[in-house]
Formats: sequence, C-alpha cells, structure tokens
Amino acid sequence: MSTAIIVIVVVLGLLVGIIMSLRSSAKTGMPAQDVLKRTAQHARELDAQEKAAQQKHDK
Repeated sequence: MSTAIIVIVVVLGLLVGIIMSLRSSAKTGMPAQDVLKRTAQHARELDAQEKAAQQKHDK
C-alpha cells in the first residue's frame, strides 16, 4: 500500500514538473525579426554558393 502511494506521488510530481517546464518554455516565443532576416539571408547565400559550386562541377 505504501509503495503504491509513493509511486503515485512520484508520478504526480513528474507530471507537475513537465507541465511547469512546458508552460515556461512556451513563453519564449519566436526569435526577433532581425534574427529571422539574418537567417534567411544566410540561407540564400549558402544556396547561391552551392549552385555556383554545382555549376563548376558540371562543366
């Protein structure tokens, strides 16, 4: 009987901890606009480099 109570308390504590963690991480939100712009620019630059390298390789 006491083992069951301990298991229930541990499971409830784990659930409460997970829920609290999810609530606090949900407030972080999206990155700032400048970060998104820099990331998009970097992706375009990498894509252009890869295309140039592929064209060099194809010739």
